[in-house]
Amino acid sequence: MQIIGLDDFLNENPLMNVLPTSKGKSIELKGKVKLSHQFKHFPQVSRLIEVKVSIPEQYPFSSPIFEEVGGFVPKRDDFHVNPDGSLCLGTPFRIEAFIRKEPNFNTFYKRFFIPYIYAVSLKIMNSVDFVFGELKHGNAGELEDFCDIFGVQNKSQILGCLNSLAMKKRLANKRPCPCECGRRLGACRFHYKINQQRNILPRSWYRNLKSRLS
Repeated sequence: MQIIGLDDFLNENPLMNVLPTSKGKSIELKGKVKLSHQFKHFPQVSRLIEVKVSIPEQYPFSSPIFEEVGGFVPKRDDFHVNPDGSLCLGTPFRIEAFIRKEPNFNTFYKRFFIPYIYAVSLKIMNSVDFVFGELKHGNAGELEDFCDIFGVQNKSQILGCLNSLAMKKRLANKRPCPCECGRRLGACRFHYKINQQRNILPRSWYRNLKSRLS
């Protein structure tokens, strides 16, 4: 199982080790990474973070799972830690859209894990709330994120957008516009907003997401 960018990640983080696993299964990493980061006027953070990473067999069609295993990050919602101990590095849409376009694991690590652990470190060590902003935990955060992505105001509009993305373009354009203007999607300028997201992820992904958020 070849993971683009994994060798670069291991070279830059020599305290990380690849754990033995069965052939064809997920790749498991465990060890310490060096955080040395600063954002604008906020304090620089330099420390070792003990992590465990699971890169699934389906990567980049399924996202890596990060856990902080050294006891530094409190396992609570307000630190965006999921009930199973995994770190919430972003909404599923943002993460999956990113890795399908850029499957390099080392790039993903720098794009999602480093900002997360830096923000958490500032909160723990300097009582600074998440410097890059934060969404609510769970489904509420996903809905909040989609309000920003689509430029809509409520859940019904979001579900309408996801429903449009879950069907073929020619069919979606004949249905009422998710912006709830009263026109069909194809006759509303909002179809440009929908089409921007149409090829990012497959229709089945949007269909499953709509079912989960409904």
